[in-house]
Amino acid sequence: MFSRVAIVGLGLIGGSIGLALRRSKAAQEVAGYDLGKGVCQQARRVGAIDAAYESLEDTVRGADLVILATPVGAIRALLQTLGPVLTPGTVITDVASTKAQVISWAEEFLPETVAFVGGHPMAGKEVTGVEAADADLFCNRVYCLTPTVRTRSGAINKVVALAEVLGARIRFLEPAEHDGQVATVSHLPFLASVALMETAGESASWRDASLLAASGFRDATRLAAGSPEMYRDICLTNRDAVSRGLDEYIATLQELRRLIVDHDTSIVEHFSVAQQMRLKWQATYEE
Repeated sequence: MFSRVAIVGLGLIGGSIGLALRRSKAAQEVAGYDLGKGVCQQARRVGAIDAAYESLEDTVRGADLVILATPVGAIRALLQTLGPVLTPGTVITDVASTKAQVISWAEEFLPETVAFVGGHPMAGKEVTGVEAADADLFCNRVYCLTPTVRTRSGAINKVVALAEVLGARIRFLEPAEHDGQVATVSHLPFLASVALMETAGESASWRDASLLAASGFRDATRLAAGSPEMYRDICLTNRDAVSRGLDEYIATLQELRRLIVDHDTSIVEHFSVAQQMRLKWQATYEE
């Protein structure tokens, strides 16, 4: 299916893609590159790549598919570096959580001889690193693809084939549409988790209160354990959509606060509506 796949960035996502590709034997060679000390060697030990390279140019040379699996903040510089060295006909894709900014960079820095297809697998863990990689990470998960009118059909088909090898379910979205949706269901939950953890952790009673915290607090703050640098880049490259989501969330919290202060029993209506929304979504999610 693929002759040579190059994965740039061998963390959880890049490593998991490599494991899935090698398990399925969908690529003749899976090449890997990562600036982290010892990361390439660890990726080889866990079976995520066939070969590691010390230079970015050697990693991508001759690849028919290049996957950028780095934090979104690193992608601009990577595209600038890769533009002059990619083999004509190469398809390049990414797995970043924001798409409009990345696609803008790709259109600015990549030559017409290569094609870019924006991608975002909706999968992950709160732990990072290739040691946590899992070939089944993407199974039955949504894999967003955000081609534009400039994206060639052959390139789209190649990235579709990658998603299918991973066992994912493909969903096509406009870049801005994608960014608006993930701001609500992915980026806002992280910020809510951070705010709750900071609020609780900085309170004068936290030392004692932490002994009472159980599964509800654990689940609500799970995302706060994620990579600070990764989420920094996500928020800064999806500023407008995240800001709108925060405004709406804050307005809802303020309304709930008003009802509590006013001792207004109609607050139960908010709880009931949210309960039914959650149950309906959960039933769909578990299908």
